[in-house]
Amino acid sequence: MPLYIDEARVRDVLHIETVIEALRAVFLAQAKGSVVNLPRSRAKLLGKSLNITAASDAAQDRYAVKIYGGGNFHIHLYGREQGLLATMEADWLGQLRTGAANGLAAQIMARPQSRHVALIGAGRQAVAQLMALAAVGLIERVSVFARQKEKAEDFCQRMATQLRAELHVAKSAEEAVASADIIVTATTSETPVFDRAAVRPGTHINAMGANAASRMEIAPQLVDACALLVTDDVSQARVEGGEFRALGEGFDWGRVKPLSELVAQGAPERRPEDITLYKSLGAGLEDLAAASALYDQIVAL
Repeated sequence: MPLYIDEARVRDVLHIETVIEALRAVFLAQAKGSVVNLPRSRAKLLGKSLNITAASDAAQDRYAVKIYGGGNFHIHLYGREQGLLATMEADWLGQLRTGAANGLAAQIMARPQSRHVALIGAGRQAVAQLMALAAVGLIERVSVFARQKEKAEDFCQRMATQLRAELHVAKSAEEAVASADIIVTATTSETPVFDRAAVRPGTHINAMGANAASRMEIAPQLVDACALLVTDDVSQARVEGGEFRALGEGFDWGRVKPLSELVAQGAPERRPEDITLYKSLGAGLEDLAAASALYDQIVAL
């Protein structure tokens, strides 16, 4: 009989370190050709936005479909022979897999000595972002900026109990990023959230808040100046990657590398002054990996 896994069970069982390793494995499998990822589809139904992602992994004989809209998130995990294995509530699960993908990307792309993180945005996605960076050893100090100072202060107080890091509230986005090694943008902004001039050479950026063509957190001039551009799914980025699309029809999409390539081969050699960017969109293969890891852990208990 298929399992039903609720939010409380997800939070109790699944840890960010497990999801990072599950994503590392699925991106490596994608590089080897066993994973099929279907870019997100969107539709308006009953006045709500219905979003669907899906992916399969032939090596695991599993596939997953994620359906969400109007605040409800569910993943249906299937086995090739068994059929439906589980239906799971996927709000926290989705936050974990997004954080894990960004942590994995930063682990590969950021300078190894990176320890100072600038976090722009203190909403629902921000917690898992810092958890993942801490899990891969890239946090000692965090500068947080949010449009509402009280929200940033509350976020820092809550995270101080979860992270072994110094957290403080920045007065502006530019102040937060000025001395950062890694920048994480986790906002719903439709326009760039800091100036190009504020970013120092050698910085790595995880841009994860905007996943629609009409939205962009990073200035096009900054994107164009990056020595390395990476995303979780290039086909999906062609539709949803607002920062890339803003560069116009002349943008060379060959510059955008899939994360699977870096997982398999490692990041290309970088100069100390190079700025790198991981554009996170959230892809079906990430849902598949996280859901499979959760299911296997619960079955093993």
